[in-house]
Amino acid sequence: MTKSNVISLDLAKNVIQVCRISKDGELISNKAMSPLKLKQLLANATQSIVAMEGCGSCHYWARLAQSFGHEARIISPKKVKAFLQGHKTDANDAFAIAIAATQWGMVFSQIKNEEQQSLQTLEKSRQFLEKELTALGNHIRAYCYEYGITTAKGKKALREKITAILGSADPVLPRSLLNTLQLLWDRYQLTATQLNEAEKHKAALVRQLEPCQRLLGLEGVGDVCASLLYASIGNGCEFKNGRQASVYIDLTPKQHSSGGKTYLRGIDKYGGDKALRAALYQGALSIICRLPDEPTTVKQAWLIALVKRAGIKRACIALANKTVRTAWALLATGKEYEPVLLMK
Repeated sequence: MTKSNVISLDLAKNVIQVCRISKDGELISNKAMSPLKLKQLLANATQSIVAMEGCGSCHYWARLAQSFGHEARIISPKKVKAFLQGHKTDANDAFAIAIAATQWGMVFSQIKNEEQQSLQTLEKSRQFLEKELTALGNHIRAYCYEYGITTAKGKKALREKITAILGSADPVLPRSLLNTLQLLWDRYQLTATQLNEAEKHKAALVRQLEPCQRLLGLEGVGDVCASLLYASIGNGCEFKNGRQASVYIDLTPKQHSSGGKTYLRGIDKYGGDKALRAALYQGALSIICRLPDEPTTVKQAWLIALVKRAGIKRACIALANKTVRTAWALLATGKEYEPVLLMK
């Protein structure tokens, strides 16, 4: 029994399964609709809980439901699986989503606004171009290595080697392969240019957003970290405190408790946002590697003592954890970051 009706959506591209359950727990309908009819239903329905699994378009539909006054809930597909009964059909999936959305203690995913989703989309596109550039470079190196031509590491060495091969009057490669090598190299250069443009567009957006500007004041936080932090945490209203935000990103130790005994292990390498954790770790490492001999802030003194006690890598994780908690405080309160100076 709930205080409002439940509308659960099994999202798809062209046909969406819509399950409607009344606040008394009675099944009203469970049928497929087109996206246009679903929009009309959401516009005309009384205030309800609109639930859906996390997928490509879930944030769009969640924001649309919120604009009509509904309470939107996004649920991880892994959590919905436990409530699926019978065969896996669209109708059964939609019904399972409705059941999962009304369970006590269920943790729902954060609904991202357009700014957060735009930053996330730009970062994913940048990562895609970066992977494509790496793959092209590796293919060109292997292309030449088949004929005994080795290339040193780095983009500069690759550029010099390919330029020398293509510009040589007596090339070491068979002449029948030079045209294809030229095509691959032209595509590599085009991808590098497109990657540079994508990074510029994303950096421009980061500097336009006021929350990201405040995050840039944190130690070890650049354009990439600031954008990913804002995309993950938002305005901080989804978390009660900084520790919950850190748990969401999986920067806290895994816990195993049994018989009243608690064991803490390392952080989870597979959950949360791996790109954000990697960026935070690299930013923390850059700060720790440049620590002064005489600290001027409380954080520097803490880091110096932590490195001596636990080592560099654990100190990097601890600093990344503290960065997330501080970022949550900045986003939740709207304040500027001010490092605490040591008293002399």
